[in-house]
Amino acid sequence: MEWAASDDTLSQADRLRVAQFVDQIAGIQLPESKKVLIETRLRKRQKALGYGSLKEYVDDVLTHRSSEFELTHFLDALTTNKTGFYREAEHFEFLVSYIVKHRMTQASPYRVWSAGCSSGEEPYTLAIELSELAGKLPHFTSEITATDISVSCLAVAKKAIYSHDKIEMMPMEKRRRHLLRAKNKTDPRIMIAPETASHVAFSEFNLKTGDYTAFKQQFSAIFCRNVMIYFSNTDRQTLTDRFAASLKEGGLLFIGHSESLMDQHNRFERLVPTIYRKRG
Repeated sequence: MEWAASDDTLSQADRLRVAQFVDQIAGIQLPESKKVLIETRLRKRQKALGYGSLKEYVDDVLTHRSSEFELTHFLDALTTNKTGFYREAEHFEFLVSYIVKHRMTQASPYRVWSAGCSSGEEPYTLAIELSELAGKLPHFTSEITATDISVSCLAVAKKAIYSHDKIEMMPMEKRRRHLLRAKNKTDPRIMIAPETASHVAFSEFNLKTGDYTAFKQQFSAIFCRNVMIYFSNTDRQTLTDRFAASLKEGGLLFIGHSESLMDQHNRFERLVPTIYRKRG
């Protein structure tokens, strides 16, 4: 007997339920144009758990609240974004040049927050660049705080192991100093050297609902790139204000090239496109 493929799609009402939940919890917008993305990502969890349909899975998670554990996976599936080492590399070049120009020596570590760090490529790129800088500037030290809402992405980041294609944009001389190859020659993966990785501290944090006062000290720079594009204008403005409060006077804010900054309160001055400095 031949079986026809099942047309297992979400109704408009169920798509709205999913979108409203993700907006409420994480501030991320999932409009009608994201319907296929929602279905594709949730279908993986539906099949893994043995639900007969997407609707059954969505009902169990959002209506019956089957488990807090599965709510985490549900949200995780819809908030994971693409990243890579040295993505928008000019940001890292600017940061290094700015530190050299304005902070030749300092008494405390240069603190950077990678807000929305995904699977760790951005904060490890920062660790590589700031480790290189420490070899050139006397008394320069750095600390990198990396946060994300996705527990699965953070698990990958903490392992610090990546496929070789992830490092295509990384200069060869920096690969030699900051990466380790597997002892098994048939394993193409690489690992961030422990000394470099030690500069990064990972933790789970929700940019919409998180407690920003939990950060005991202000940051010298914040990277929040290709994250706010998914937020509503209201949430983007709130996030801008919270970043301003989390930055030292004169601190830098880096956003993605596809984003614009909501800054109604004039907390920042633009240095170059996508790079801002907190006003004094």
